[in-house]
Formats: sequence, structure tokens, C-alpha cells
Amino acid sequence: MADASEFEADLEIRGEERFGYQELTVSSAAVPNGIAAICLALRDEFGLIPHVYFDWTEGSPAGHLLRFLIFGSGEVAPVAREVLRSAEPDLRQRPFVHVA
Repeated sequence: MADASEFEADLEIRGEERFGYQELTVSSAAVPNGIAAICLALRDEFGLIPHVYFDWTEGSPAGHLLRFLIFGSGEVAPVAREVLRSAEPDLRQRPFVHVA
């Protein structure tokens, strides 16, 4: 099992074709950090600013807070955005995070 406190672990990325679609399968200890790393790598490799889309998790905000305090798990979208904000200070070069 991956250790979520390990922020500098290597990502394991595989390209696959499923049901006629090409997709990336990624293994990462910390999901938001992995998403941010992939966005930055795609930007650097192809010269385009990626967009990443999330849904908010349903349920009580108080319940989410308790789950974060007890288990250390929480919303991926704001953490991924914060990782990207910290890693890329130039707003014009930072990947876009959309949440609906």
C-alpha cells in the first residue's frame, strides 16, 4: 500500500486502451500530488496548458472535516489546485482546475 505522506515518490503511469478509448492509468501515493504532477508534465512536454475537471464530493461538510481530521482523507480538487499553485506561481502557465 502506498504511503500518502510520501510526497516525492515516483508515479507509475501506463497507457491503455479500454472500450475504444486511450487512457492513462496512474499509481500514486497522494492522488492530488499525482494529478498535479501529470498536469505539469503534460504542459512541459506538449506546451499546452491542461485542464482538469472534478466533482465535489456529496455529503455533509462537517462529516468531510471529521473524516479529514481522523483519517487524513479529503477533497482532491482543492488540494490539487493548491499543489499546482505552489508549484507554478505564474498564473498564465498554471494548469486549470475546474470543479462543479
